[in-house]
Formats: sequence, structure tokens, C-alpha cells
Amino acid sequence: MHAVLAATPPVLALVLILSRRFCPEGVAAAILVLSVVIAVTAFGARFSDFAGEYVDISPTLLEVVLILLGGTLLNKQLTAVGAYELVADWIQRFSADRSRSVLLICLGITPFAESVTGFGIGIVVAIPLLLGLGFTRFQAAALGLLGLVLVPWGALAPGTLVASELTGVGFDRLGMDSALLTLPVLLLTGLAALLIGCGRRMALRRLPELLVVAGLLWAGVLTAQAVAGTSLAGALGSLAGTAAAVALIWFRDGSGPRPSRAIGVVLSPYGLLLAGLLGSRLLLAVFGSQGPVPTVVSSPAFWLLMTCAAAPWLLGGKARGGEPVVAAVRQWWPVALATALFLLVGATLAASGMSAELARTAAGLGRPYVALAPWTGAMGGFLTGSTTGANAMFAASQAGAAHSLGYSVPTLVALHNVAGSLLTMASVPRVVFALELTSAGGSAAGSKPGHSELHRLLLTILGIDATVLVVFSMIALMA
Repeated sequence: MHAVLAATPPVLALVLILSRRFCPEGVAAAILVLSVVIAVTAFGARFSDFAGEYVDISPTLLEVVLILLGGTLLNKQLTAVGAYELVADWIQRFSADRSRSVLLICLGITPFAESVTGFGIGIVVAIPLLLGLGFTRFQAAALGLLGLVLVPWGALAPGTLVASELTGVGFDRLGMDSALLTLPVLLLTGLAALLIGCGRRMALRRLPELLVVAGLLWAGVLTAQAVAGTSLAGALGSLAGTAAAVALIWFRDGSGPRPSRAIGVVLSPYGLLLAGLLGSRLLLAVFGSQGPVPTVVSSPAFWLLMTCAAAPWLLGGKARGGEPVVAAVRQWWPVALATALFLLVGATLAASGMSAELARTAAGLGRPYVALAPWTGAMGGFLTGSTTGANAMFAASQAGAAHSLGYSVPTLVALHNVAGSLLTMASVPRVVFALELTSAGGSAAGSKPGHSELHRLLLTILGIDATVLVVFSMIALMA
């Protein structure tokens, strides 16, 4: 009975979301209240337990909502000066083949942006580019989400670090095991991106090129993981995917036009962001990282907001007005509210023992449980939209289940880590954010998306992710 009650909040959340009758922030608020009621009445939790957990998660929550704000504002500033149109036009002249543009964006540009900033901000880069290339709103949102393939290393891998600390698996060992398991993610989401963006016939024709780009991206992550460690594996490894896609375009289509000075100007905020993130981490590695100031200075949120503050001077033109700020806040607050509430739901499940109860019940199935373990991690990623949140909810109980079953703890925790990261692309706040980005002005975007579009996009991404999870279940049983 306790397991049924513990499963009620996540199951009901999924049902309400798929019903299309409620807004995501309304669902999140209702599920949070329900979680607290069940925790107090059925699990004997006290409000002081929640308060402590909420205090512990508050820095992560604040960072998440500020990253969303910074990413949204930077998107509006770049949109105001036509940055994405410039880059999309260059990509289009560089390669007239839409399928190769899909590979470049989904297995190169988006993973790199996500590895540097995290929390889904990779779609802030990808979706405007895809719209500029002529993809429909649904295609752009879906392809942007499918580009979130290196989320275990997003924002330089804090979520993977949380799993390492909670389970006792070494940080770099967990990073390497997660990297090994990432190949099915790259191949299946890459194939899905080609099918959605270009159709079945073209997807089959480009299958060898998908294998090349995905394979080199995977090799790049593995190499960076072995040489530079977990924190930088995604950012450095994704450059291999980008280079592979560009080289493929050069080889197939011939040399294209060089980027103009105008493109250099509009991309300068990303250069500042990357330099700030990597530079701050290098300084902290040399001089130490203890205390509140180093924590703030190394945060993606800090550098995103600093980049937004510098963007009007870097970009000029309409980026200097107040209109981008107003538009960004209007788009940001409902997404930020839903994200924050779902994170609190995850904290409530963890603090009350409800997440541990779910894992214990599943472990009672014996050896077949390992096939369900990736789905447990996936549920955490879906609910919280965060690898950190998914690992905070279930990683420790997953490790305990593996130990009791005599199964490899590093392998099961890595499966959990990658599966939880995968389902963040299908989390409701992230799907809503992707659709909101497609309506962020411009004739290509069209009108504001409705519930039917949210429902269709959510089911599409969930279906693709479920296919990957089936593969993970098979790997878990064979390991």
C-alpha cells in the first residue's frame, strides 16, 4: 500500500499532463500539495523534514530559475538583432542539405551549448537556428529537445557529481561508465531527429553519415573523459561531433562561405560565456573553490547573467532597449514556476522516503529489477527536469538495490544517471520552454503554442525516449 501511495504523485502528474486540461504550473502545484499530504499522513514525515530538504535544494532551485532567466533574456537579445537569422543563413549557404544541418545542430552545436551551460539552455541556441532554416515549429522544438544528448555532463556535470557523492561510486568512474552507455542515446535520438526533420527516405540515406557523426561524438566524449575528466568531457567531446559534421559537409558539398564579421559579432556573447565559465573553473582549480564567492563565480547562472548584461554593448541595435527584458520576463516566469515546483516535488519525495519506498518495492522483484532500474531513473528525470534532481531522488536507493542483488553498483548507477538525464528532454517544463521559444517573435515562429501542440510534442519525445530505455533494460539484463 505504501508503494502505491508513493507512486501516486508521479503517476498522477503524468496523467494530468497528458490530459491537456491543465497548465504545467497548475499540475506541479497540485502534485506538490498531494505529495506533502501523502508524506505526512502515510509516511509520518514532519514539516521540519520538508523544510530542511527545501533549504538544501534552494541553491540548486535558485540557480536553475536564474539560468532559465539568463538563457531566455540572451535569446531575446540575440533575436532582436537578427543573430539567429544570420547564422541560419550561413548554415544554409554552407550546406543546402537539411539533413546535414540537422546532424550539425543536434549532434554538435546543441550538445556543446548544453554541456557548457546546462539546464536545457542548449535548446535556446538550437531552436531559433532551426526555425531560421525553415523547419516548422513542431520540428524545431522536437529537434532542439533531441539535441540534449549529453545532459549527464550538462553545466559541467553537477548532476553526475551528486550521484557519485550519494552512491560512493567515483566521479570519473561514473562519468566513464555513463559515457560508454551514451552511444545508444546518440544513435537513436539522432535517427529520430533525421526522421522528424527530413522524412524516412532521407533519414535512411543519411544513416551512414549519422553513424560517422554520432560515433565521433561518442569517441570525443570518451577521450575527453579519459584525459580531462568528467567535468569537461561533454564540452570538449561535443567539439568532436561539431567538427565531424562540419568536415562531412565540406567533404560532401565542397567548401562553403566563411563566417562573416557580422556573425562573429552576434556570436560574441557565446564566446564571452564560454570564456567566463572555463576561465573561472581554471582559476578555481588553481586557487581553490571553497566558499560562497567561488561557488557564485563558477555558476552558469552568474556567467549567463553577466553575458546578458554585456550583450547590449556587444550587439548594439535593438538589444539595448528594454523590450527584450520585458519579453524575456513574460516568457520566463511560467516556465520557471513550473520548474521550481517540480523540483520541490522531487525534494518532497526524497525527504519523506517515498522515492526510497518505490525503489525498495521494485528491488523486491529480484534480478528482473535491473531491467526496471533505468525506468526509475527516467521517472526522476521526467519529474524534475534535472539530472541533479533525478539523482537526488533515486540514486542512493538504486545503489542499495544493486548491492542487495549482488549487481554491479557502478553499472546500475550509470544506467540510472544516463536514463534520468535522457528523460529531462521530455520533462514538462522543458517541453513547454521549447514550444515557448518557437513563439518568441518572428514570422517563422507563428502564434503562441496551445495544449494540443504540447501534447503532441510530449508524446513524441516520450516515445523516442522509451525506445532508448528498452535498449538500456536489455543492456542491464546482459551486464
